Amino acid sequence: MDEAKDAFLGLLATLEGDELLSFETFVGAAIEERLHMINKEYEEQQDGDHEHHAGCNHDHEPRTIEGGHVARSGGSKIFKLNKIIEDLRERLPIHAEAPNEAVSIPESEEFEGYTKDNMVHVDGFLYTEDDVDELCDSGKLSRNYCLKCGSKETRPLNFISHSASVVQLQFLFQVLLKDKIQNKVVLDVGSRLGAVLYAGYLFTEAKKLVGVEMNDYFCKLQNDMVRKHKMQDRIEIVHDNLLNRASLLQGADVVIMNNVFQFFSPVEIQRQLWEFLYTQLKGRKGAILVTVPSLQEQLKDAGLIPVKKNKSKKKKMPAKPPGAVSVAKEDEEGPSVGNWSSWLREIEVRVTGEEFVEEMMEDDLEQLKLIHVYEVL
Repeated sequence: MDEAKDAFLGLLATLEGDELLSFETFVGAAIEERLHMINKEYEEQQDGDHEHHAGCNHDHEPRTIEGGHVARSGGSKIFKLNKIIEDLRERLPIHAEAPNEAVSIPESEEFEGYTKDNMVHVDGFLYTEDDVDELCDSGKLSRNYCLKCGSKETRPLNFISHSASVVQLQFLFQVLLKDKIQNKVVLDVGSRLGAVLYAGYLFTEAKKLVGVEMNDYFCKLQNDMVRKHKMQDRIEIVHDNLLNRASLLQGADVVIMNNVFQFFSPVEIQRQLWEFLYTQLKGRKGAILVTVPSLQEQLKDAGLIPVKKNKSKKKKMPAKPPGAVSVAKEDEEGPSVGNWSSWLREIEVRVTGEEFVEEMMEDDLEQLKLIHVYEVL
């Protein structure tokens, strides 16, 4: 082992710059392939050593493994994504919010009782639950807040994240969109740290990944990461308001919106943005829309879901005279952003955890259930 380490370090000493980065990717992929081969050889040996006999409980038939192809650890792609996460952690505070960023708490049932005192943002892309536990154990983060200064009366803090977690991104790109994204254009609305873009670059063969972001601090951060990790060939960052960029929606095959409006825009602006998105996407048959949380929940919070009127109290209308022209009722529900099923079809998202190699915890599965996928009719 020591000889192998010395030889490896000697080889590294001969490489610089781009060669070293390329070698890093090669080594990760080579180790992944070697481990796969060792596991396969071990399974074949175990099967060959087993003696079948009457009353044996061993499964003699060849097993068909459904899913299990997504690995949460190991491999060059996860290695590169973790390097990006490390770089972002060095640049950002734990709450991962931009300087002077204005964040408001949505006035909805889900966030009832949330205040700036009892809510803390920990970015789900940068920190896993295990990471949060370590931060709490080291005193860098607390799970509780004091109701009265100096007293022992405390309550748990409400943790929120403005980014998708790595496991959500893997599930999205390696399972849900696996057969829908090759050579397609992906638009991430409110790209923030760039999590969706980096994961899309590594886990898919999308033709182009575009992030539109209003915050100049986050745009600079994303561009720095894209350049450092050499992703310029397929990733583009647009610093602008979505309302000024209709062409981005018109040219996108997949539009991803992760918790994008609720915490950052007043309800009036949210309505304007949803109306704009509806106008640009309603004719794009086959385009995919991904939202976290559900579109229905966000439209409801924005006051855009039509309120169904009680049909049991219909008034009897006098018969129309012959030749009278029928006039559409003003309250008759037609195509609109709020009547989402008039222009979208929701694609069922089945969450079992069987798609992953490692065993999934219940918290991870709950994260995956937040992802909703729609197709434009």
